[in-house]
Amino acid sequence: MSSNLPQTNRFILTKMVDGDQEEYYSLSCNEEVMKFVTGYALTREESDEMFKVFLLENVLDVNLGRYFVREKVTGTLIGAAKLDKVGEEIEVGYRIRQEYWGKGVATEVAEGLIRFAREQIGAKDVIAFVNINNAASIRVLEKVGMLNVELIEDLDEVKYKFRYAHQTKFVIKTWLTKLWD
Repeated sequence: MSSNLPQTNRFILTKMVDGDQEEYYSLSCNEEVMKFVTGYALTREESDEMFKVFLLENVLDVNLGRYFVREKVTGTLIGAAKLDKVGEEIEVGYRIRQEYWGKGVATEVAEGLIRFAREQIGAKDVIAFVNINNAASIRVLEKVGMLNVELIEDLDEVKYKFRYAHQTKFVIKTWLTKLWD
């Protein structure tokens, strides 16, 4: 598969590399941004430890791993994203700086991740997990065509599993049309 970088109209995603620890910490030290990730803002030490794990994951696959989300024009750091393999499915995830909330950034990034997973990686199934209390991310996933398919009760979190279902809308519409005929 090609190793083109995931991108959208406004943003490009670049793989995290050694030396990016300060930028990663600038995302991880915000209590609100981390609320549904770890539940709390990370210390610098915790952030660096998490980043070490991401660096190890990033070398395993050219497409999968952890990315920074940057404005194409300025290179400004907007957030972080991930593409992970979970069984046969590809999981997408994103975290956006608080000052960019409510501006369509998460929706655009999620759409770009789904497109990249399907077109570049060849994923048949694209999924995302979201804390049941994260109403903003739930709305984003619904807007980009993902459906809530499962409630998962982990030890430390209750979350939904979403699956991208662009064809499902057509199938449901076809089924409803036949039902009313």
